[in-house]
This record gives sequence, C-alpha cells and structure tokens, in this order.
Amino acid sequence: MTEKFQDHQIRDILKINYKYTMGGQSKFFIEVMKNKKLFGTKCTKCGKTWMPPRINCSDCYEPADWVELNQAGTINVSTIVWYTTSAFIKAVPYGIGFIKLDGAETSLLQGIFSENLVPSKIKKGKRVKAVFNKEREGKMTDFFFVPEDEYENWISKPEYEGGV
Repeated sequence: MTEKFQDHQIRDILKINYKYTMGGQSKFFIEVMKNKKLFGTKCTKCGKTWMPPRINCSDCYEPADWVELNQAGTINVSTIVWYTTSAFIKAVPYGIGFIKLDGAETSLLQGIFSENLVPSKIKKGKRVKAVFNKEREGKMTDFFFVPEDEYENWISKPEYEGGV
C-alpha cells in the first residue's frame, strides 16, 4: 500500500444518563460520604482484612464482615501522574499509589497529594493519612492521601477536612 494514511475525525458530544449501584460495596462509599470513615472487610474464616473491601474473601471464598480501618497507612508503591483526564487536570502533577492502611493486609490504589510533590515525598515506606473533601458524593474521589507531616495543613483548607 503506497497511499499515506489520512485520519478522518467527527467531533461530537455524547450525553448518557446512567445510574449504577455499588452493590455489596455500597457500605464503603456510604461511610466515606456520610461519616468520613474507611471500611474494609475481614474474612470470617481466615481473618484476612481486605482493603479495598471484598464481600467474600478472595483467598478462601468465605463471607467477610465489615470493619472500620485506621485512616493512616504506608505507601507500598507510587508514581507521579503528569497526564490525566479533564476531571483531574487541575491537580497535575499528583501522585497515585498503593496504600496499605494500618490494620489491613492488602493495599488500596488512591491519589496522593503533596504541597511540594517530589518523588521523595511519596516513596515506598512513607506514612500518609486520609483527607476528605468537605463536599462528598460517595465516590473514590471523595478522599485522598497526604504525607503525615502535611496533614494538618491540608485539613485547615476550607475545601477539605480530616476524618474521624
């Protein structure tokens, strides 16, 4: 084929009204939204504590009970985000990472913000704490993590608050 590729684009706006349920995970989102609490689940057989929560244990397939978790934890792995969707473009650069909350045995992937974002602030082993938006909708974006030494500064901002 000797012809050069030509791109043809049609610009359009699609609007879709869609309602979905979080099903058995709803308690996690309701507790974040209404009470600024982070809940995981604990297996009724092996005792493993899951975050993010599971309705049934992913190891032994037994039911799991809801348990409140500490809002502080340790970064297991992280990276700095430089390119994102329009929903987060104002936050660039920001970090994301797998956070192992105190009391949990698994890690939650969540945003990590810092007033001076450099790799050393969000590296493996650093302690972080959850900060909540004052206006919450029951979404994962209702909270994020910050380095523990920045926590008081973040919760003093009018749009954020600490957990309980």
